[in-house]
Amino acid sequence: MPAALALGAEDRIGILCQLGASAEGARKVLDAARSAGYRRVMVNFPWTGVDEAFLKALPGWLRDAGLECEALGAYVNCVAPGTVLMGTRAEDFARAIRYAQELGCRRLVAWTGSHHADLMKADSRNNTPESEEAILRFLHPHIAALESGKLTLALETYITLACPDAPSLARLLKRLPKCVGAVMDPPNLTPIARYAQRDAVLEEMFQQLKGRIAVVHLKDFRLAAGGQSYQLPGPLAGEMNYPLYARLLKKLPAGIPIAAEHLKPEEFQAAREKLLPLFR
Repeated sequence: MPAALALGAEDRIGILCQLGASAEGARKVLDAARSAGYRRVMVNFPWTGVDEAFLKALPGWLRDAGLECEALGAYVNCVAPGTVLMGTRAEDFARAIRYAQELGCRRLVAWTGSHHADLMKADSRNNTPESEEAILRFLHPHIAALESGKLTLALETYITLACPDAPSLARLLKRLPKCVGAVMDPPNLTPIARYAQRDAVLEEMFQQLKGRIAVVHLKDFRLAAGGQSYQLPGPLAGEMNYPLYARLLKKLPAGIPIAAEHLKPEEFQAAREKLLPLFR
């Protein structure tokens, strides 16, 4: 089976571009990605803050920057769509399914979701069977559109959200068709209680989510003061075992988008230069 990095690290490692809602700001971020040497991007913006002119122009901005959009942020809150997270409503998710074709992209990314409007705050209702059922109820009406558009939805979670670790996310995915997969993001999927065993947890993630990994994120983590939450810096700026992560990623099938994240545009190039030796 071809490795994910068969095209070479220079081609495969992409960057997550947080575009904001203004044309000028978005173009600056995309130009920074290109100048830093990236060719592939995941793009995200607040759907509640952009107008039709922004959406119409974005494909051209990507072409002008010589960038391929591999994944599109459509961060609806699947558990409680009426509670807006990161500027994405239920109707924006439906719009993203249609819009992906205009960008030439085949992956969407959404949150598993939360009953709380703050991503970083846990809610006891999130880690319940009813929250999993809520995700299924929200997604099932969209499955036909995903499949007809030949799109894959990657569900992203965090330790505060529904399905907060690999076992629970894998359990959910077994109840969904293959057009729905997971975002592989170790900081998001490592329980606080197992932080000291994070290497073992990392390897377990790949086993538990095998065959359903649809998008890969590259960032890092360390325990925050008090030991009850994480700090989430960019890649290679925390305590994750990146050589191990790189070895595991190289075993994935080709075609899975890999995007560095939690980086400011002025940090894009330095992060790429640090990542490339690990993936070559």
